[in-house]
Order: sequence, then C-alpha cells, then structure tokens
Amino acid sequence: MPSFIRYKGDGVENEFFDLFNVIFAASDSDRLRVFSLRHKVYCEELGYEPIDTKNRVERDEFDGRSLHCLIEHRATGLSAGCMRIVFPDTRSLRGYGLPIEEHGVEIELDPEIRSEDLCEISRVAIPSYFRSSRVEEAAVDGFGEFVFSQQERRFFPMIGVSLFLCATAFTGLIERFHVLAMMENRFQRLLARSGIRFSQVSRPIHFRGERAAFYIDQRYAEDGMRGSILPLYRSIQDELSRQLIEKGSVPGVMSSKTLCKILL
Repeated sequence: MPSFIRYKGDGVENEFFDLFNVIFAASDSDRLRVFSLRHKVYCEELGYEPIDTKNRVERDEFDGRSLHCLIEHRATGLSAGCMRIVFPDTRSLRGYGLPIEEHGVEIELDPEIRSEDLCEISRVAIPSYFRSSRVEEAAVDGFGEFVFSQQERRFFPMIGVSLFLCATAFTGLIERFHVLAMMENRFQRLLARSGIRFSQVSRPIHFRGERAAFYIDQRYAEDGMRGSILPLYRSIQDELSRQLIEKGSVPGVMSSKTLCKILL
C-alpha cells in the first residue's frame, strides 16, 4: 500500500497541492497537453497505439464527448497524469457507445441503470518518470539535469489514485453517478485500500494484460472513502468545482446553463 494512504491528519492534501496542480482540461491548449501526454505513454512508452509522427498526439472518437483532467507537476510544468470521463452516445442503437464496448466486453449491470446515467473512466495515463519512485529512474529525459527529490518521489504513488479522486469528484459534481472502468485487479485493490471499492461486472479479458470491467456508484464511493484520504478528495472536489464554474461549457458534453444548474 502506498505510504500516503496511511497518513493521518489534514496535511496530506496541502503537501499534494504544494507539488501538483489539478486542471480541468476544458481549453484547446489544455486538451492538447492531454493528447500529447497520452501519445507519450500509450504510443511511445507502451506501444499500445501507433506513433503519430506528425503531431505526436493520441486521440480518438470518444474525446469529443468526454471531460478531461490533467495533473501538473508545479516545479517543472510537466504533465504528471491525465484521465477522461466518457459519456454514452445517446444516438447509439446498440449498447452504450462507450470505450469499454470496443473490446467485446459483456457487462452485467442492474437493469434499472439507464444508459444516459452512465459514464466511463478511460485513458488514464502517467508517464514513466512519474511512475517510478526509484532515484535512478526518476529523472526526466530532455529536461536538463532535473531529478525529483525524495519528498516528491514519495508522492508519486498518489498520482494514479488522485486521478480517480478527480473522476469521483467530477461525476458527483455533474450528477453522473454510475461509473464504469476497465482495470487490472491490482489497481482495483489499490483503490479499495483508499475506500474506493469498485465491483467487477464482467469476466476478465486479455487486453494489455488481464483486465475486467468494474462499476461503482459515485455516491457510495464518497461515503466509503477512508478518512486519511478524504481531505485530499475534498480539496480536489473544491478545485474542480471552481474550475467547472470558471471555465464554463464543454463542447459536445454540456452547456454553461447545465453546469450552472448543477453547480450553483
């Protein structure tokens, strides 16, 4: 278990925000940062998607109906992680029109959950130099001689969980409570240790390792969150709420009027 999950007191969220910014990527420039980070991770580092030699971005047909979030390392301005929340395609005649269905995954959900109430956490990406807490691996290629400090590296395990805290905050703020995600079991167990307990709703498949579809009700996620991580979650929630109001509408997802109705 990452050591930060065992911390007590109200200082963890302050330490996290001393090191990182949480950004609602609503502008074209911020979304470009997201797509560039995804290219670095999914195309260059992991080889999951083809290299875009011209633009060095990774994007797909789901990005136009998604909310995007970016975590930025304050000291360097480097993108430390990103994720998106994809909304279903209301025009789809089959299924939900979510990325999870691309891989032929058959999910079993409560039949009372309407497709328009669903969303999916997708494209979680963290670059290699923020995935390792080892000194010799935590240097940034092409960024001079910069090497992360021991204090900074101690917080690297927080990045992945913090992206899911962002997703939990987002889905609560916009009242889209029924959330899906494709995950490895080991990451699902890590989230469970922080009190975010997803339920498996499909058989495992072999896709970039063994993964399965998981589901959570955002309201239960909030209620079950461990006290040690709740202050960080509330800080992320406050920050994203402020940015949602400040940055306004999200093309293809929701209007300013809808946001104001939800948030004010």
